[in-house]
Amino acid sequence: MLRIGRTAAYQGAKRYRETAGAEGLPVVVICGSLRVPGAWLEEMAGGPIDLDDLATLVESGDSRRAEKPSTPSSAPPPRASKPKPSRAATNSQNSLPFTG
Repeated sequence: MLRIGRTAAYQGAKRYRETAGAEGLPVVVICGSLRVPGAWLEEMAGGPIDLDDLATLVESGDSRRAEKPSTPSSAPPPRASKPKPSRAATNSQNSLPFTG
């Protein structure tokens, strides 16, 4: 709903708790879990939040999201993965003697 990452959310919650609610993302602790009450989100948003509309935006890929530029990527194409050798093949190496 906030369209921020997990790290940003935790940083905002930490700031809220450190400043006794003066700044940051408002949270309450319930059984050790941080929760943001929906009423507080609506207050921050300036009006009611329709969860059905939000679910529709998420399912449709959210048309409000900015389009990325269509420049060709300079990254190499992904390589085909090789099958992993069997466990017997990986453990077939003799162990080295320990020296002391």
